[in-house]
Amino acid sequence: MKRIKPAEIDVLLRLMQMADTPQSLEAMQYIVFQFDFNDYEQFIIEAPPGSIRFNNLIRVAQFFDGLGILVEGGVIEADTLFELFPVPWAKVEPIIQGMRRELEWPDLFDHFEALAKQYRRWWDEKRKRLKLAGEAPPPIARPRAAVPPRPVPARPQPGAPRPGAPARPGGVPPGRPGVPALALARRPGSLAGSPVARPTGKGPAKPTKLRVARPSGRKLRPAAKGKAKARRR
Repeated sequence: MKRIKPAEIDVLLRLMQMADTPQSLEAMQYIVFQFDFNDYEQFIIEAPPGSIRFNNLIRVAQFFDGLGILVEGGVIEADTLFELFPVPWAKVEPIIQGMRRELEWPDLFDHFEALAKQYRRWWDEKRKRLKLAGEAPPPIARPRAAVPPRPVPARPQPGAPRPGAPARPGGVPPGRPGVPALALARRPGSLAGSPVARPTGKGPAKPTKLRVARPSGRKLRPAAKGKAKARRR
């Protein structure tokens, strides 16, 4: 890098202060890390004039357009400027070209574009001087190991009991492999009066005892003979 001239120090400090404001930092971070538009019409639909994303684009374009004017006027050396501010013209070029067509403004941000061309030449020379190679190729993907297919278990026949499942009450339990299943004969529904019918478990009915009312111990008084004479007045 060339030696910085004393007259350029004050200009560089002022430019660094302008780039360090919250609005400038937010705009530059948006352009570098989030801006991914390649079509002007799509950008205007999603980021119309007055929106935050539109204002971020205009703020960055105006800042670098002003830097291009300072470099072209000889106020500051381009090599010194490029060490501090990388020029993001390649990311916003399709949108600015669309603005030029729609607004019929062919020289819109033209100093920004001219500064980007100088930055590209400066970067190519710096890369050769520092012997910087291009981006490393992506690593070769390792072949995946073949995974053997999993055996598919056979589906049980409809109506057949599942192995290990408990049998239903009154049903036939599933037999073991290799052992024939035993079928139990069903008992007829009506066995009333049959000698094989099971007893109900209750004995014969006991005869009920008759209760006789006992005479009470009170004696009956004899009835009074005749009526008592009325008292004389």
